[in-house]
Order: sequence, then C-alpha cells, then structure tokens
Amino acid sequence: MNALVLAVLLLAQTRIASDFEIAQMEKQLATSKNFLAQLSGRLNLGDVRAARNERSLARTEYAKAFDLASNERIDARRDSDMTRYATATAYAALAKAKLGDDARAFELLEESIRYTSDSAKTWNLYASAMTVLGRPRKAVAAARNAVALADEPLDLRVYQHALASALIDAGDTAEAERLLVTVTEALRSKQFASLREDVARQESFEIYSTARGDAAAYLSLLNRAQLRLAALYEKRGDDANARVQYQRVLDARSDDATALAGLARLAKSDTERERYFADAFDANPFSMTLIREYRKHVPSADIDDSTTGGKMRRAIAQLVHGENRAARATIDALLAQFPDNETLKTLRRETESQPVANLSDLRALLTSFEQLTPEQRVALDRMTFTSIVQFDGETGTTFESGTIDGVPFRFSEPTIFAGTFAPRARLTYRVLGVAGDVLLLEPVKLEAL
Repeated sequence: MNALVLAVLLLAQTRIASDFEIAQMEKQLATSKNFLAQLSGRLNLGDVRAARNERSLARTEYAKAFDLASNERIDARRDSDMTRYATATAYAALAKAKLGDDARAFELLEESIRYTSDSAKTWNLYASAMTVLGRPRKAVAAARNAVALADEPLDLRVYQHALASALIDAGDTAEAERLLVTVTEALRSKQFASLREDVARQESFEIYSTARGDAAAYLSLLNRAQLRLAALYEKRGDDANARVQYQRVLDARSDDATALAGLARLAKSDTERERYFADAFDANPFSMTLIREYRKHVPSADIDDSTTGGKMRRAIAQLVHGENRAARATIDALLAQFPDNETLKTLRRETESQPVANLSDLRALLTSFEQLTPEQRVALDRMTFTSIVQFDGETGTTFESGTIDGVPFRFSEPTIFAGTFAPRARLTYRVLGVAGDVLLLEPVKLEAL
C-alpha cells in the first residue's frame, strides 16, 4: 500500500507536544525533498505547535504547507497529471482549513472532488477539513463516502475513525462508539499482527497527525481511536472501560497527556490524581484543556516545581489561591523560556485581574456596597475581576444579564461581543454598583471556556 496519510483534527483532541517529535519533523524536512514528506512535516509541526498553544508558529507551518500544496498543484497541472493535481488541491484545502479560511478551503475541496470523486483518500481529506472548520454534517457525509470506497484494510480503519470523529461532533455518539469499538478491536486483532511487529521492531512511539508509512499510521490511528473511545466511555459514566482504554494508550506511549489527564479525572484518591496530573503536565505543560481540569483539583500540599510541568502547576495553584503577584513571577520566568506560547500569555493577563472567588464574596459585595467609603469605591473602580458567568439566553454574540455563582448581574445595556459565545463563559469586568439584589457590571473581556 502507498504511504498513508492520516489527517486528524487536533483541535478536538489534545496531542502530546514533545520536543522529540518537533526534532523528528525538522529532521524529516531537512533530509526529505518529495512533496508528501515536506507536506506531512509542515502539517505535523503546525499541529504540534497548536497543541503547545503556540498559535503564531502553528500558522506559519500551515501557511508553508499551503504553499507546498499550491506549488504541487501548478507542477501537476503542467504535467497533465490530474489525479496528482486533485490530491494536492485537497491538501491545499486542508491547510487553508487549519488557517481558518473557510471559503477558500471549501472552494478547493469542491475542485478536488470534481477530478477524483471516486477517491477514498480525497473524501477523507474533505471530511478532515470539514471537521476542522466545524461542519460536522458535511464531515459525516464525506467520511461515509471514504468508508464506502476504501479498498485496503488499514485505509478502511482510518476512514471509519474519521467518520466516528465527525459523528461525535454531530452528536451521534451511539454510532460513533460502535465504529470506534470496531476500529480498536480490528487494530488489535491478528489481521494487523505484522504491523504491530513493525512498530515493536522500530521501537516506534511517536504519534503524528499526518503519518507516513503503514506502521506510523497504525500507531497513530490506534492511539487516537482508543482516546476517542475512552472519552465516550467516560462521558456516559463507564469509568471502568474508560480506564482500560486510557491505560492501553499509555502502554504504547507512557507520556500521553490526554490519557494521563483522563486517569487523573478517574482517580480514586487525591494522591493518585496528583501523580497523574503531574505526569500529564510534564508531557504537555501548555494544554488549556489540562489546565482547566487541574484548576478543579489543585492540591493543598506543596508542588514540586523542578520541571516545566511542575512550574505550570505551581502557577495555576497560585492563581487559584489568588496569589497573583507570585503567579506573575512564576509565569514571567516561563515566558522568558517560551516567549511564543499563547497559554502563558493568557495566564499572564489573568494575573492582572482580581478573581472573585466564590459566592460569599459576591454576596458580601451586594450587602455592603452602600457602606463602602469614597476611598473604597475609588479603589473598587480601578479593579477588574474575572469570573465564570452563566448568561441568560442562548449561544450568541449579545448578552445583557446572567448569574455568577448564582448571584444575578446585568450590564447597563445589551453588549455585543466579538465572536459567538456559549451562555457559560469567562467574563472579565468591573463592578459599577448594585441595584437591589443585582450587581451592575461593566464588561471588559469575554472568553470561551
């Protein structure tokens, strides 16, 4: 079978952002000159940078991938090789999707399909791009075409996984779970014994989004499918089967941050939970998903900050405990080492605001606002706060009122925010006053959770 490309949405699953994988991709780019090797290297680097929340670096790699695909399109058309042209066009579309250019990506995908509507690989790239763009129904339809056209065993499992991923995004978890069980059981069966031997012989463990070669594709696919299946089990409360799948992931790659975070959530003791979280942060210190999980379980005991992951955990603990000055110092030291990291920049901005921690703080402000001295009101006017809010109404761009820890608030007028937000979000604000039992707030910034 020809080199297999496994295009997977990385925004839906956090992958390991290891320096080793970056080094491997840079080595591939330096030593391989053919189109697929260069393209997969750029896409992988972009995805690993995205997983580290280094978005500007990720966009640079995706832009280079698009340039490579665009040049390949020109060369293929000049050679009158329309199959090659269609494949390059589909890859250009995927790169554009990762860059967030919906219109251009869709235009390129439609053009690629006109030339290779009977190609399972093209339909799979179509599905992957639609998933990246947040169009799950179109992704499902394209993935079904890829599954129907698959003519190789490993290809079929790749496309079934892509279909399952799209179904999850579309809300059809029952069919998705059945597909993922089929994929994982098949990959662990005798049918793929020779590929497992190749993986063991090569001592492979790297997980790539765009895998070149059957062994690499097999390993990456098994990792992703097991993580997806574990997440579905966990979501419906089947903790035992979720643990089995997360542990299977770790059996092949002991520092998979997603699996470690899953076992941390399912831990039966605080000690076990902290151990798994520590390992997860050492694997990928900059995952916002991991940080959100850890905020719920920050330990009271001291944190070993001898690693980058440990320093991140200490910074989060300092933020949770309201120790903004100390958190600022911890994060500044990390920023000196990782200046392009968006996670650190986000946390650094958070240290500039004052968190309203709980319901009692807000209730106290409601009942005591009229008793504040003029000096205290001046000080309050200068302060910003950050809280998780629940807006009244549905997902949208305009909000006027809601609650914080059950305490009602409203703005002076309906406020239009840049972007579309779910009713539950993170709001940075100033307190303007009190009207009865309602806080009057001035919004400063709204962020999705």
